[in-house]
Amino acid sequence: MPFNLDEFVASPSVEELDSLKKSETVKVAKHYGTEFQPLMRKDEIKRYVLEHLVDESILPSTVLETAITVPTDNTFELKRLEMEINKEVRLKEMEREREREEREMQMQKEKEERELQMQREKEE
Repeated sequence: MPFNLDEFVASPSVEELDSLKKSETVKVAKHYGTEFQPLMRKDEIKRYVLEHLVDESILPSTVLETAITVPTDNTFELKRLEMEINKEVRLKEMEREREREEREMQMQKEKEERELQMQREKEE
């Protein structure tokens, strides 16, 4: 069933807001004059719409407790994963640096051995 803004405004609900596409959620946010950035994720825009509906006493404040908890949990999980990836990247960088230093040390050792060999040959 296609989204009808007038029907939503007449009888708003968290369930219907959850079922909307991002473009439809944007229409709802614009209708209520909710400030948001177009690049925001749908969940973030939805949260602003819900906060507005609660502030205007259109929906009870309890909807915020349940509706906002889930994205917050996702945010923490995303942050944890981001930190884990950053750690892995740092470890790989450290490993590459260690390998580079080992190669440089090996090259320096070989150079010194060649120089020593050349010096011995000159002395003979």
